[in-house]
Amino acid sequence: YGDYTLYNNPNYGGQLSVETATDLFVELTYNRSDTEIKYAYDGVNEPLGMSSEYYQIGALRQVNTDGPLSPFGAFSLGTTRFNLKESYNQDEIYAGDKWFMSVALALGTKIYLGERLGIRLQARVGMPMGLNGIWLGTGGSGASFYVPVAQFDFSGGLFLRLGS
Repeated sequence: YGDYTLYNNPNYGGQLSVETATDLFVELTYNRSDTEIKYAYDGVNEPLGMSSEYYQIGALRQVNTDGPLSPFGAFSLGTTRFNLKESYNQDEIYAGDKWFMSVALALGTKIYLGERLGIRLQARVGMPMGLNGIWLGTGGSGASFYVPVAQFDFSGGLFLRLGS
């Protein structure tokens, strides 16, 4: 219903990965960013505090090399919560949550510092999706989605391998 700008801000979170086959992992991911959104609608143009949170489950496939680097690709799906933390005008924009189904794609590398410790670096895009509609008919069926914002991030962190 208007134009908006979502400001860049740091994100944080965590991942739990379980190796299910050689170089194939199932991952649970939580990622959060506290930021501001500037929403231009009917004269409202003030930055408002908001957060975005991704709750995802997915798969990571890494390429096992002889060296300390293991490149990987990952895909996950789940839900995204946008939380507007403040209201500008009680008649126009209300604080609260908006939930979307979402997917995320990532490419990166794991840098092994030892047998059990390493650094994980990745570039990821998160894509919340809203449902436009579902149709059924004699000619086929389907669904239509829209992506309100694609959120890109570059992240890194330490990882610890447990077990054998």
